[in-house]
Amino acid sequence: MGKDIRGKELGIGISQRKDGLYSGRFVDKYGKRQQKYFKKLQECRQWLADAIYQDEHSDIGNIENMSLDAWFEIWIEMNEASFRYNTIEARKNRYENDIKPIIGSMLVAEIRTIHCQNVMLSMQGKYSKSTMNQTRSLMKILFDYAIDNEIIAFNPVTRKVKPIGGKEENLGRALTMQEQNELISVLDGYRFRNQYLFVLNTGLRCGEMIALTWDDVDFDGKKIFINKTATVVSCDGTVVVNPPKTKSSIRDIPLTSVALHILKEQKTKKVVNIENSKYVFVGDNGKLVSCQNYSRTLSYICKKNGIYPISMHSLRHTFATRCIEAGMKPKTLQAILGHSNISMTMNRYVHTTDDEKIKEMERIEHILASVI
Repeated sequence: MGKDIRGKELGIGISQRKDGLYSGRFVDKYGKRQQKYFKKLQECRQWLADAIYQDEHSDIGNIENMSLDAWFEIWIEMNEASFRYNTIEARKNRYENDIKPIIGSMLVAEIRTIHCQNVMLSMQGKYSKSTMNQTRSLMKILFDYAIDNEIIAFNPVTRKVKPIGGKEENLGRALTMQEQNELISVLDGYRFRNQYLFVLNTGLRCGEMIALTWDDVDFDGKKIFINKTATVVSCDGTVVVNPPKTKSSIRDIPLTSVALHILKEQKTKKVVNIENSKYVFVGDNGKLVSCQNYSRTLSYICKKNGIYPISMHSLRHTFATRCIEAGMKPKTLQAILGHSNISMTMNRYVHTTDDEKIKEMERIEHILASVI
């Protein structure tokens, strides 16, 4: 039994070093010693209790007594190769933030519907309904996998497990013509100017813009070919390139004169990093830039210049709205945006601005006036 520096007994597996740090240690089921240090005694005790519990309930050979935390790790290991990087990362995020704190330490076989609904209740008022549905979907997938492996007989995520009190959805916002003109007028001198203008003129998703290579550009035909998407991991700069989500996302996009000019300008830029020279858009250091970085910088530019802060995706929404305002056929816009169905294009990406409402009312004003 360990003691602190004053000789007081602390319990099995816990001791205090001369520098004041508390040490927690135990031998796992494989005979390997596990040890960790903490400034606070309570944190050390909590870690030791959790670590021993996980060690006892994470043996795939004793699957009936496995915790949900251990089961999630197994599910990730078995299915990671089947999903896109972004999908796996999103599910890890939902598990760590929403599910793990509520039922992660429970045994899979002991989790009931009420426990799953507690997960939903813990998210109330913090997340949108769509995010809550993602968490519910992940729980259902995990328990379906447990049924397939005969750990449980039924799925506790029943119809009674549902989102309650989700925050209002943030579906993206399109700039008004005035805001768009103001943004364009202030972009000169800021980094990523060409990237922002290119998305505003093509409607590309941020990941599609990052993944665009010179092989995808047809200068003679004045078009680009979208056949991949890229994610730049912010913490270490790792680049993950995947095929687009759906077949409809693989497409040709005709180029406006502005978009074509931007590409020609990019082509003349000095190559800083030969490894990334195949990519059209890179940062000043020659490395690919993450979507988070692009959006963060864009929001900063907007705030500094008195424009309502927006993200990269808002530029895509703005492109779609301008296309419809200019008279583009919805089916054509659907193909350019790479949507699999027209309702996504019209309901989520096309926004009616106040200016457009006024124009439409003025257009029918003479008809309405004739009935008076």
